[in-house]
Amino acid sequence: MGNPSKVTVIKAEDEFSDTQKKLDYYDNYTLCYPEAKEADFTAIKNYLEKIRQKNNYSRAVLGDPTAPDASYIINFATKDIKANVNGEVRTFTPGDYTARVAGALSGLAPSRSLTYYELPEIIECPLSEDEDKDCKEGKLIILHQDGSYKFSRAVNSLTTLTDGITEAFQKIRVLDTMDMIANDVVTTFRTGYVGKYNNNFTNKNRFVGAINSYLYDLAQEGLLEAENDNAVTVSYEKTKSYLKGKGIDTSKMSYMEILKANTGSNVLLDGVCSPTDTMEDLDLGMYLFQAMQQAAA
Repeated sequence: MGNPSKVTVIKAEDEFSDTQKKLDYYDNYTLCYPEAKEADFTAIKNYLEKIRQKNNYSRAVLGDPTAPDASYIINFATKDIKANVNGEVRTFTPGDYTARVAGALSGLAPSRSLTYYELPEIIECPLSEDEDKDCKEGKLIILHQDGSYKFSRAVNSLTTLTDGITEAFQKIRVLDTMDMIANDVVTTFRTGYVGKYNNNFTNKNRFVGAINSYLYDLAQEGLLEAENDNAVTVSYEKTKSYLKGKGIDTSKMSYMEILKANTGSNVLLDGVCSPTDTMEDLDLGMYLFQAMQQAAA
């Protein structure tokens, strides 16, 4: 359910270490493992962390693990879901229902968030006593609102924030956009540039231009904020650091001399982008018997 473009079923082995050998042949997927236990949760988190460092931007939807605290782990936490599937009413554990969550996520349009995604098959399920608290704890839950069951705010399990890891990283859709950009850029580099161009300033800018054109298109589609900067450049600081690491004195080199310097096989870039979120929070003040200018004042 949810209209994913492709579903792959892999037989789980007794140990996840053996199952992951099968997963090594796939990339950029949404993993669900309905029968996973606590040891499997830890192994899955560690495995995904490792492969994401190698530019495989996969994620997992897990059934109520204990505080995974990772942007690439979605912690689905609603228990005892009664749902009508193919005319049969069945009761689903959080683990069972992760397949439904994964299907919904995989079939979403890039412009759509999982927040308030309706679940017409659900007949009954326990409701959270404090939805905001669950959200802050990195839990994806089901709520009942406006006469239907639906997913709550679409957050992943990330709860620990730092200067470089902000609240934006807690939103599933925002992270999806960032993962998509990273994957598209890396794939383009590997398939279109690696081994095919000399690594000089001209060809670095050729690649930069391709990335910037791609980011511009995403901004026009609304996935990036068009009013903000969405661009990459050859990195002055990284290039300067590279040259110093090679024992080269950069003190008398101009800005352009550093940018154009030979960096071996390394393409050193910096960039910024501004993923957009979807509408989720409303703050509306209505003032009676006043002109709008008076109310604003």
